Amino acid sequence: MVGNLLLVRARVDQVSTWVGKGLVAAHVTPLGDWTAVTPARVSANAAPPYDDARSTLAARPLSTSLRPAVGFFVTGRRGIVVVSPPGWRAVKRWLIWEPDDGPVRAPRLANARPVDLATVSGVGGAGLPSVVAAVKSAHSAPIAWLAAVHAALRLPGHSLLLEPDAPRGKLVEPSPKRVAAFDKVAREEAAHRAEVA
Repeated sequence: MVGNLLLVRARVDQVSTWVGKGLVAAHVTPLGDWTAVTPARVSANAAPPYDDARSTLAARPLSTSLRPAVGFFVTGRRGIVVVSPPGWRAVKRWLIWEPDDGPVRAPRLANARPVDLATVSGVGGAGLPSVVAAVKSAHSAPIAWLAAVHAALRLPGHSLLLEPDAPRGKLVEPSPKRVAAFDKVAREEAAHRAEVA
């Protein structure tokens, strides 16, 4: 699946353990100081509405030991960059791009600015003009926009973002017990919301 890449600045074993405790089967690939997580399938192992691997992986919280992290995702015609800065109370930030409008504000989500991307990726102030240009660049498809932003951030994993046949690391499957427990809680919460409504 092209256009779906999460880069975590942590060791492969830490990231593999985190993937195994989640809902998405993914390949975990070492890339120097970063570790790449790429969904193995379109669907997550959970029941609807949490069965989309891309959105489930993009929204999943990361502990302080697994940050910073930067995710690149395609959902429909949208390109999404998710930034998880380091720090105890750091807030996950979202940069959403649409073909007709370019970057758009995300209601109910903390919006990411180019400076957030430059800081987390490590390009800093010197690389900020390139990041700003990439974020504002016009493209006809989300994958081209994501590739431009990724290149401006000088992060590894370009082939994992763009090439479906790029070599990937070990496949990590989520724990069936954890998925079943999550589905049970999600069903109970849905039943409670329906009862209250």
